[in-house]
Amino acid sequence: MRALSARNVMALGLLFVGFWPMASEAVDKLRVESHGEVVLLEGRLWDSGDPTRLLLQRADNRLQKVEVTDVLERSKDATRLVMHSRAQLTAALKQEFGDNFQIHATSHYVICFNTVPEYARWVGSLLERLYRGFYGHWDKRRAALTPSTAPLVVVIHRNQQSFLKHVEGDLGETAEFIPGYYNQESNRVNLYDLSRLSERQEQLAVQGVRSGSPAVQIQRVLDHPTAERNVATIIHEGTHQLCFNSGMMRRLSYTPLWLSEGMAIYFETPQLSSPKGWTTIGGINRYSLNYYKLLERDGKLLKFDEIISSDDVFRSGKTVRAAYAQSWALNYFLQKTKPQQYQDFLKLQRLHVPLQQLSAKQRQVMFTEAFGASLTQIENQMRVYFSKL
Repeated sequence: MRALSARNVMALGLLFVGFWPMASEAVDKLRVESHGEVVLLEGRLWDSGDPTRLLLQRADNRLQKVEVTDVLERSKDATRLVMHSRAQLTAALKQEFGDNFQIHATSHYVICFNTVPEYARWVGSLLERLYRGFYGHWDKRRAALTPSTAPLVVVIHRNQQSFLKHVEGDLGETAEFIPGYYNQESNRVNLYDLSRLSERQEQLAVQGVRSGSPAVQIQRVLDHPTAERNVATIIHEGTHQLCFNSGMMRRLSYTPLWLSEGMAIYFETPQLSSPKGWTTIGGINRYSLNYYKLLERDGKLLKFDEIISSDDVFRSGKTVRAAYAQSWALNYFLQKTKPQQYQDFLKLQRLHVPLQQLSAKQRQVMFTEAFGASLTQIENQMRVYFSKL
């Protein structure tokens, strides 16, 4: 990658302040007025690109936005912030979700669920496979990632009704159209069981039929018409979580959606012939490829500069499907044809200050400087590449 010129660094503005720029390793204490009450918050303050907001990392690894005008007093403790242990995290989840939810722990995950245990264990094994594959993939490319020492939290709901009850505050009216998502503030993946395995087991019990071994039950998951979407959703959201807990990307900082969504699709391709439902990384995503080619054939590809310069096309129902297909195509093309430049571009993502916004011009400059070509040149190269697939 070409080094950013002094002129273009100035054009980008105060974009970077250093690697993982936390203001303090000690415990920060804030007395805050909230809804007419004074509360004490403790955690670690992160540098914030928004002068009106503080960003506090809590012991459970949540990031809490605090309005500066609500802060009555700030102090610092000499001790270091100690993140919650697995046991403390488990206890907090049980208190938050209640007795209807159980906990399944794996090497790197704490899974809180109210679906059947067999499904939770299958999701856990799938995520562990992703975890190994994710770090193995980037280790081969010398990405120098740093895995989080804290367990990663995943919440699995038995059905959409349970999911909607708990996530409407995050997603609002769009929740009914989303089968799962990763929340950067809570640092959790939230899912529901698309296979409806718990409901089918209940139906079998009513009929007096045994549900079968765990292996048989998981095969039912993979045989279900929703299997491909189920696996893809788990891997997609799990990839987001790993990106933001490995040092690759910073939570609540500028990360272009073409990069984060395209990378998640790059990892997600299901393989239902496998007992696990997913085994490899970087295979051609046929759904995205076919849709990309359809858009190109019909002259309906989104403008390349719109994808690079803004995230708006990902937030409109009219353009989101095309935006996802084109972001997968761009990630696939760059990883296959410009791997070192892609790696160097990823390294830049680690340095963004949380809560800081970038202009369309800044986004374009970063992209063109990193890949050494204009947006038009990159788009033309990509079209030629996919014409041969």
